[in-house]
Amino acid sequence: MRDPSLGREPMEADVRWRWTVMFVSLVAVTSCGTGANPRAGTSAVPISAEPVAPAGMTAPPQVTVRGDGRQVSLDAFTYCYRNTCADGRPENLPDLGTVTGDITVSFPLEDWTFQATQLQPAVAFPQPCDVQLPARLVGAGTGTWRLEPAGPAGRYRIDVFGRAPGGGDLAAAFAVTTTRAGSTPAPQAGLGAFHDHDGKPDNYGTFEFWIDHLRTTPREAAATLTITGRNGRTSYDLPRAGDDCRPKGQVRFHAEVPNEKVLGAVGREPYTIEVEVELDGKRHTASMVWPRDASTDPDAGGALTPVFAPALS
Repeated sequence: MRDPSLGREPMEADVRWRWTVMFVSLVAVTSCGTGANPRAGTSAVPISAEPVAPAGMTAPPQVTVRGDGRQVSLDAFTYCYRNTCADGRPENLPDLGTVTGDITVSFPLEDWTFQATQLQPAVAFPQPCDVQLPARLVGAGTGTWRLEPAGPAGRYRIDVFGRAPGGGDLAAAFAVTTTRAGSTPAPQAGLGAFHDHDGKPDNYGTFEFWIDHLRTTPREAAATLTITGRNGRTSYDLPRAGDDCRPKGQVRFHAEVPNEKVLGAVGREPYTIEVEVELDGKRHTASMVWPRDASTDPDAGGALTPVFAPALS
């Protein structure tokens, strides 16, 4: 399941329900409850789009959302839990209605953590593409979080993402109309450049650069990546990635460059990496050093965080 905290999109609209059933063995069950990839070693079988686990398989408990004296119970539309993994999209959106007070999210299992994303329009399908904002979930007791909506008041689809500490995850969604405006996130940028692969730098054949939460989506956007290593310097244009489903304020760049070509041009690390991006005629620059500035967050995949001058807006 994708991690929204990194500016990555929720599940694509054209994903269809598929069930991935683990081999019923001690090894398979253990992999879903440990740090191992819980989706590894599985086989797929088709079932109904209804989020009900087949006989002998286990779905996670429902997520409960409450507000203004009402509550809705959410079945996960994507999950990996115990001996069962399922990927899909919501078939419908339970509606909490118009809420003027607090919204809380509850889950009965211990030690799970949750994040939330607001989407517009508030539809189950196709994938909402107009607005995507991170919403804060603040702890409000054991297994309960208070949702702090972001952006203007209005009607939203809210996706909640849960994760178990030893492996396993889920995604569920509901609709709500908020009456209070929340904070709007500042623009954020990220760069996927190199990874430590058995002690050696590896870009896995691509460079990925992304920007989220700009005030408006730029009509024109171009980016250049310059890398300086111990033995040389090289630059690459990063073409803008096209996508019919791109929320407001997001822009993506992608270039495929073989790792051998990069290392042949610049030699070994450390690498000074400069990013220059031009958005509707305004130029912004940032400089980082890999591996010094790579994120240590295991969910970030070693991404770099460019800090631009002038600041993005």
